[in-house]
Amino acid sequence: MRKIVFLIVLGLTIISCDVNQDETYTYEVNPVFGVVMPTAFKKDSITEIPVKYKRPSTCHIFKNFYYEVTDFNRTVAIETIKVNQDNCQVDTETVYESPLRFKPTVLGTYHFKFWTGQDTQGVDQYLEYAVVVDH
Repeated sequence: MRKIVFLIVLGLTIISCDVNQDETYTYEVNPVFGVVMPTAFKKDSITEIPVKYKRPSTCHIFKNFYYEVTDFNRTVAIETIKVNQDNCQVDTETVYESPLRFKPTVLGTYHFKFWTGQDTQGVDQYLEYAVVVDH
């Protein structure tokens, strides 16, 4: 009898799942609010760079960093997941912080560009840092 009840419950669970539901979340790229850039980096050693950001709403959740690498250049922004629900509240005052883990593997000067948004003409703006890794 338990097996039959289990199979019925399992069957109803599978049938009740709708694979074609509307997406309940979206991914967004958000600007960096501030950075505490360390002054020294060591080759083959991990350094945590504190990156500050604000969420557009209470429905935005930190996912990861947008992290683009080209030679010695690093472009960074905040990736969030936005839960699509009706009770989201604007949250532009609270500052959050997440560590960006950076491990240089080659000696040289690394150029970091942290995307801070766009100006009134739609031009991307950045906080820029040049960091020398010499040991």
